[in-house]
Amino acid sequence: MIRVGIIHIGSSKIRLLLAEIDNSGYFKIIDELKTPFKICYELSKECVLCNEKFNYILSTLKTYKSLCEISGAKEIFTITTSFFNTLKDSDNLIAMIKNDLNLDLKILSPEEEIKYTALGVNKSLNVSNSLVVEITGTSTNLIDMKNGEIKNWICLPFGGINLAYTFNITDRILNSNLDTSSNFVIEKLKDIEWLNTNFDSIIFVGELSKTLVKIDKFRTHYPLEIFNNYELSRVGIHELYNIFKCKDLKLRRKVEGIDLDMVDSIFSSLLILNEILKITSIDIIKVSNNTLREGMIYEYLYNNYDVNDDILDYSIYGILNSLNSNIQHAEQVYFISSLLYNELKPLHKLGDNYLNILKTGAMLHDCGISINYQQHHKHSFYIILNSFINGLTHKEQLMSAAIAASHRFNNYHLPLVQFSYLVNKLDIDIVTKIGALVKIAEGLDRSLVSVVKKLKVSFDDEKVVITVSSPSNLDVEIHQALRGKYFFKEIYKRDLYIEKEKWQD
Repeated sequence: MIRVGIIHIGSSKIRLLLAEIDNSGYFKIIDELKTPFKICYELSKECVLCNEKFNYILSTLKTYKSLCEISGAKEIFTITTSFFNTLKDSDNLIAMIKNDLNLDLKILSPEEEIKYTALGVNKSLNVSNSLVVEITGTSTNLIDMKNGEIKNWICLPFGGINLAYTFNITDRILNSNLDTSSNFVIEKLKDIEWLNTNFDSIIFVGELSKTLVKIDKFRTHYPLEIFNNYELSRVGIHELYNIFKCKDLKLRRKVEGIDLDMVDSIFSSLLILNEILKITSIDIIKVSNNTLREGMIYEYLYNNYDVNDDILDYSIYGILNSLNSNIQHAEQVYFISSLLYNELKPLHKLGDNYLNILKTGAMLHDCGISINYQQHHKHSFYIILNSFINGLTHKEQLMSAAIAASHRFNNYHLPLVQFSYLVNKLDIDIVTKIGALVKIAEGLDRSLVSVVKKLKVSFDDEKVVITVSSPSNLDVEIHQALRGKYFFKEIYKRDLYIEKEKWQD
């Protein structure tokens, strides 16, 4: 297990990401830090660093480097993006960072920035036909992605900060300034022919996306803390645009969820996003938790580890390894659950669109043991609900957590009222149908050594018969699985029988 640090000098903040990587190539963020630092304010003016800002950068980098070293980071990558080239005396600053701190600052080219951002997005969401949008302080990055591949991209040299200060829309918005800034953005976007592609969704990344999610969560009383795969709407973005258009700096600071370092640029950033939505007519906006920093981590992983390309499996096995869970048992419970699910489709009438929920709930059903065996099903629920599990919607993650929590032979019920924003009674019925199967699968591997080797299912109007076979004794497994027969009958309206068949190689 090693640790890697990434120090990122951005146009509005200096950030630190500290990641821990296990031997399988799974990483988790163990520390993040950001320091506000706005450099380039206007589009047409050269960015000048005074001695005070020079010293501020150096002292911040020194602190970040010290934090990496005290945390045992094996490598520290110090990066910035192409805006850095617009700074006067940038060469002197690079030399000072090298001489004073022994850090090699790498200026990413626009191509590299796009590459790392796309890689981070690919590892957080399933991308088929999406427009990736990142609005930074000094640039707007657009990526046309098809099936995980970059088809087109562009880095526009304006973002939330320099647009706001150039057109004087940082505080109270005058109509004349609004019209001028809007027309400027529209003219720049009109030149991008491939923006007229029929995209399925926008994938929104970066600091602005997280701020908008926080604001939206306060407005809607959203029940989960997850950012990745959070969905915004075109109507919702337009509402936020109109809300901030009518507020000056003082009133913006009172908006719940807003990043106070962004109050001067939040409206200009929304203006850019709003114009993109007008041109593309995209209704669905998904948020990716990953940025170019996570993309760099993934490149490091691919260069040094054998990384699982399936983003859901990567997340599940990463969690299992991190919590020192019994992976053999998890795989066996999933194996049996999936067999039961497929064989009983005529009864539960659920399609393959629930297979990821089944996999996640079955594989992670015992992860709560890492906290305490007693009530571990409840611990499993909140661990799943608060983990980075890529490849699932928030609803799917909640349902997976509920399935995992229902694997024991007790009367656990999901607190529906708390999560009614995401799930309804029909969803709870699906959870109970799948949960009943995971409950049986858990019993059929009670010895934790995968003794059940073969399994067959038959059923009629009155009963379901599960026939299991193994070279080992199955009395304990059958007894434990049958503890769920009353719950099974309540859900499937049939008696459950489990029989042992003579083992044949």
